[in-house]
Amino acid sequence: MLRRLTLAASCVALMAGAAPVLAAETPAAPEPALATADDAVGLDAVVVTARRRDEDAQTVPVAVSAFGGAQLEAARAFNVRDLQTLSPSLSVSVTNPRNTSINIRGLGNNVSVYNDGLQSAVGVYLDQVYLGRPGQAVFDLADLDSVQVLRGPQGTLFGKNTSAGALVIATKEPKFTPEFNADVTGGNYDYFQAHLIASGPIVEDKLAYRVSLANTQRGGYMTNVYDGSKTQDYHDFGGRVQFLLTPNENLSIKLSGDYGQQYSNTAAAVLTGLFTNYADSGAAYPNGYLARAARVGFTPPPIDPEARRVSVNTKNSYFETHGGVSAIVDYKLADATITSVTAWRGWHWRPHNDADGTTVSAIIDAHQDNDQQQFSQELRIRSEGERKLDYVAGLYYFWQDLEAEAVNYYGSAAADWLLAPAAASATVRAAALNNYSIVSHSSPETTSAAAFAQGTWHVTDRFDVTGGLRYTYEKMTGWFDQTAWGADLSGLSAADQATALALRARFGAANKFASKTSGDSLTGNITLAYTFDNGPLVYATYARGYKAGGLNLSNINTSGANAVDPVIAPETIDAYEAGLKSTWFDRRLTANLALFWTEDDGYQTTAVNLINNASYLTNAGSVRSRGVELDLRAAPVQGLTLYGSTTYNDASYTSYEQAACPIEIQLATYCNLTGRRLPGASLWAASTGGEYRKAAGTWRSDGLVAYAGYDASYKSSYYTSASNSEYSKIKGYTLLNLRAGIGAEDGSWDLQVWGRNVFDKLYYLSLGAANTGAITGTLGDPRTFGVTLRVRR
Repeated sequence: MLRRLTLAASCVALMAGAAPVLAAETPAAPEPALATADDAVGLDAVVVTARRRDEDAQTVPVAVSAFGGAQLEAARAFNVRDLQTLSPSLSVSVTNPRNTSINIRGLGNNVSVYNDGLQSAVGVYLDQVYLGRPGQAVFDLADLDSVQVLRGPQGTLFGKNTSAGALVIATKEPKFTPEFNADVTGGNYDYFQAHLIASGPIVEDKLAYRVSLANTQRGGYMTNVYDGSKTQDYHDFGGRVQFLLTPNENLSIKLSGDYGQQYSNTAAAVLTGLFTNYADSGAAYPNGYLARAARVGFTPPPIDPEARRVSVNTKNSYFETHGGVSAIVDYKLADATITSVTAWRGWHWRPHNDADGTTVSAIIDAHQDNDQQQFSQELRIRSEGERKLDYVAGLYYFWQDLEAEAVNYYGSAAADWLLAPAAASATVRAAALNNYSIVSHSSPETTSAAAFAQGTWHVTDRFDVTGGLRYTYEKMTGWFDQTAWGADLSGLSAADQATALALRARFGAANKFASKTSGDSLTGNITLAYTFDNGPLVYATYARGYKAGGLNLSNINTSGANAVDPVIAPETIDAYEAGLKSTWFDRRLTANLALFWTEDDGYQTTAVNLINNASYLTNAGSVRSRGVELDLRAAPVQGLTLYGSTTYNDASYTSYEQAACPIEIQLATYCNLTGRRLPGASLWAASTGGEYRKAAGTWRSDGLVAYAGYDASYKSSYYTSASNSEYSKIKGYTLLNLRAGIGAEDGSWDLQVWGRNVFDKLYYLSLGAANTGAITGTLGDPRTFGVTLRVRR
């Protein structure tokens, strides 16, 4: 590791010196990553594009959190899940890229639902291109210009309609002045990261390029005691190439292409406890974990999550690739700009899982492969200049095809591990389940078309009225085809054959169906905004959102007494918000407050069949998200910047009387979850951070700046199951990240030491009890630390 880091650092230094020669004869002035120590006291304006034009965030009547590339780099927010450290209204749960949920104000694709037949309520945009699956967003974010978190229903200004909000990611564009950036990082757990970025002119004032490369490697921090291997490592590589063509002052064309791949030897969930008795009856839970272990001669590992140890006999891993191409054309008219965004993207997912989480050959592999491709076309027109009415209008088309193959391979000990002796004789149980295989294929295809428009009428210099409308038509078609095979049952009696087939059916048998859903919606918003003489902005907004229906493309019964509807109904959202944005003391302090109340009718969630631990999609009656958000930024003295954000969010079911019961309930078939919290939603969340910079002399004619900073985040407890099982409740936790460094005042180089989760807090990404009686959880990252060298030319 040390040799690799030393070599990489030497290469960075060498390339830094050669960069001006490679790029052009005269290098551009370096762009400092952060304000220098000698800058005047006060906060810089935060520019947002929430309304498809560059505006000061303090003048926009929209709840938005915006982070520039320098802040993201300083906080080492190189992944979507890191962004929640900075924005408490954003919650990102990633147990692996496919099983990713992104929530805003408690709404989104909730942490209990991972299904190809549903769309996300939180849209993720990469350089104006909507990403169709959450897993496409889980990659290292390099060469960022900004990230914006838009809260509440979106769709009257751009892109796909999203009912809970949007995460808008923008990378830096090509420049006509030469630029070269590089950094290299080394840390514990064999952590290694390098970024290389170059930009400059190809044809002066006509054609420019930008290339960025990113490579991140980390060893595992979990131990598999079965073979002594390290797991939960991480390997990510990606690159992006952009060309900017400006034939004349009115036309610009940006062509982009990117590719990335990621793989990991993941860890099984750690054993955190055992479920032994029902909570309501007190009766012993039948066929529990210890009884199963005794039948197969398995010695469970100690219940010690802090040891970060698992014991599995089959490799857990995943490999994914993603990439795409896009063309963004801007054409300026006399008083408007026309924009076209054309894009194709693909995502491929290949996992392998030891589904029993033990050294027993029970479920030796259970996974789902995905192959996704999408095409989108957007055409917008936007007014320019100062006018009485600002407007944006456009058309949008989106197509997505998703192919999936799911497998469940049962091993030689499946019957003894999964089936209680009372289910049948040992012979019948073994014939039914040992070496049994289930393979299914499914394919949802989505088409969406929309027209949208939004205008802002400047009634007076201080009073604005904004209104927007969107018409959307969406259609999803899909099919599910499952086959299964196992031991020959002909040697059994007719009665035993029937018993064996019934046992197999509990886990999966041949099944085939097709389904489709379609619908249209008219959504929109209206905002009243008033700016007072002394600067504060107050606003009130009503927005109607819509999330399309979906398909239950899984092993469900579509007919009979226990039939499940393959079609999931759409969601309709009514969102109300009132806010205040204010700036104080010559821009030394900004204080923003938002009150929100969202009603979601037809909330899409999941139910679980506890017999085979299979899940299916359904609609809850309705849910509500209501609360308060407070955002503060301050520059009290020269060189010191601080921020703090707090969210109180009461997100709960308001009508869900026929919900699936949690595993600890025995005496009820259905449970009334009305009034209970939504999965993944903390009642309280907060973020705070700051940085102090001070002149530190000179070195080789460079003025030096030393700095130190921190970022901290807090989440109160939340559930990870839709049923609010107490075994899925994750306790609240606080994470603290620290950094300190020294660099050139002009930003040309920087050396930083950093630590994340510096108190080594043990926390969970997921937690729950399985039908085996095992309570298991996926752990978050332990304490990590390292050193980063950056150069800019």
